[in-house]
Amino acid sequence: MEIQVTLRNQTPIFSAAPGDNRIDLDGNINPPGMANFPLTRTRTMAVIAEEMEGVMKPAYVPVVPSNTMRNLLRRTMLKEILEPHLKGNVQLSIGAYATAYSGSASGNPDGVPGTFDEVAQMRAHPFIGLFGGGPRMLQGRLMVDTLYPLHVNAKRVLGEGFESDLINGKITDIVWTRRVDPILQLQEESDTDVIQGGVTAANQWIQELLASSKAKAGKAKGKNKEAEEEASDGPRSLKAFNAHEVVVAGVNWLWRINADKPTDAQIGLILMALSKLSNQRVAGGHAKNYGHVVVESIKLDGQEVWSAGQLNDNATQHYCDALASALDGMTGEAFEAFAASVKEA
Repeated sequence: MEIQVTLRNQTPIFSAAPGDNRIDLDGNINPPGMANFPLTRTRTMAVIAEEMEGVMKPAYVPVVPSNTMRNLLRRTMLKEILEPHLKGNVQLSIGAYATAYSGSASGNPDGVPGTFDEVAQMRAHPFIGLFGGGPRMLQGRLMVDTLYPLHVNAKRVLGEGFESDLINGKITDIVWTRRVDPILQLQEESDTDVIQGGVTAANQWIQELLASSKAKAGKAKGKNKEAEEEASDGPRSLKAFNAHEVVVAGVNWLWRINADKPTDAQIGLILMALSKLSNQRVAGGHAKNYGHVVVESIKLDGQEVWSAGQLNDNATQHYCDALASALDGMTGEAFEAFAASVKEA
């Protein structure tokens, strides 16, 4: 069964890519010289796109990786649905709780499969059966795709049916942040009353920063080895600029979720979690409210089941009823058995 979700980010998306990048004040990335600042790039993926005259070439489009999206779905199910229902009735061991959220409480699996009865029971569980994992590496039913923007460069990946929704051009931007050293902002002697050492400590802080700045300047000019050592040993100033790259707000995204022969309760859990995505945040930058998304569409095997900002009761009620029934009978025993290692038995 395929669930196809269209999302729109109301705030920027920040899915950080690893790497050491720099940027100057003119927006040039990795320029030569020293007059530049740290830059965290957004994550991209190479896809085949059609350029002029029908030529196919690789193009890089911003994405949110499938593992990030899978964890988002897992977290939404637990925080928005399972925990509120179980709270006050069920308490999990710390190991079972960790396994529910991460798939395992240890990086050392048992190395042996579960019994047929155990596998059948766990795969029927509304939550455990979807994600699998655990010490015996249960195969889950859920397959989660990367989140792709509805952009012309991703057309071949998105497939048909989105032609009128595709946008063109650059959809990323650079956000600059400025960090202010609080010690340099002190104006009155009374401002230092709460600081141990008072004015003396503040002056020492500033003197160390000045010495460090001079040493760094000497290192940049290649004056001597002593300046290089002072620059590496000196304190780092809290006054700094840095930048990060985001996907701008207002972009539509496609997210595909597949489930292998799911139960009605499992479908219900997926749908209910999707309906609550606006309470979560996609990718990083949560403190800046990045990643706030709204659901534009949910299609279940091609049938639209989302309208007016909510699930369509006629198309989804029996799945939600199956989930409600499963939740009423849910205990902590299945989570504990799933997380338990046979090595420790």
